[in-house]
Amino acid sequence: MKMVTTRYKIISRKLPTAFDGFKIAHVSDLHNREFGNELIRAVAEEKPNIIAITGDIIHRENESAAAEKFALGAVQVAPVYYVAGNHEKVLSCYPAFAAYLSDIGVNVLKNEYKTIERDGEKIAVIGMNDPTFFQKGKTDFVAELNRLHACVEEEGVAFSVLLSHRPEMFARYVEAGIDLSLTGHAHGGHVRLPFIGAFYAPNQGLMPKYTEGVHTHCGKIMVISKGLGKSSWVPRMFNPPELVIETLCSIGGETPATEIFPQTCETESEQPEQNLDANGETDKNDENTQEAKN
Repeated sequence: MKMVTTRYKIISRKLPTAFDGFKIAHVSDLHNREFGNELIRAVAEEKPNIIAITGDIIHRENESAAAEKFALGAVQVAPVYYVAGNHEKVLSCYPAFAAYLSDIGVNVLKNEYKTIERDGEKIAVIGMNDPTFFQKGKTDFVAELNRLHACVEEEGVAFSVLLSHRPEMFARYVEAGIDLSLTGHAHGGHVRLPFIGAFYAPNQGLMPKYTEGVHTHCGKIMVISKGLGKSSWVPRMFNPPELVIETLCSIGGETPATEIFPQTCETESEQPEQNLDANGETDKNDENTQEAKN
């Protein structure tokens, strides 16, 4: 199934005007899939300011050649920021892989943040390990996220971008005050049914809510990549691999920013605002035995 590129304009009143038009290439759930030069070429053609990788770039023990090839190409295009997903947690090769990424220039964010400055204004990129890395799972994850965002605010940075693997935790990101969350994990539901959408997603179960697209609540935004690879023997159906491009738009900036909607290579369709349930994430149908609990 041919890869598609989906483009979003992300509008925020909090975005510094210096970052109007700032472009992020969002890669998730590669699972060590080999794309030859297609993926790097597609990323490079977008001329992103940064590349964000939101986890599960590798898949099986000691099989990382495709992921390494992509990372090596990516750092030659733009600064790369990477966080680990749940698959990295269960692989003993991950520490060596993370060290390789750091050695070639990837910003491997392990519960930390970095600021990006343009014309005297700043945004923060916060990177969180998957909750499975934490002793108390999501409880510790949320506490650390809140601490990091408080540090960002104390530094006087007005706009925050979170790289995190899990979309089902959107409520927690909103509560922490994150302006834009970039996630993956759900694989777009892996199998998508015509006129219905996603059939299943890890940690959300059947007919999941958070599998793709833009979701908003209280002025906060989450973008979910449908991912590029697969993590099981089940083939992706009605669900092509996806590269996501987010262009940040400041109110009053020069970049046209009248709507938030996806512009896919093949089709264009509006993404309506989503209402967020009080319980914005669940732990149903764990993807592996290492999944974190609330």
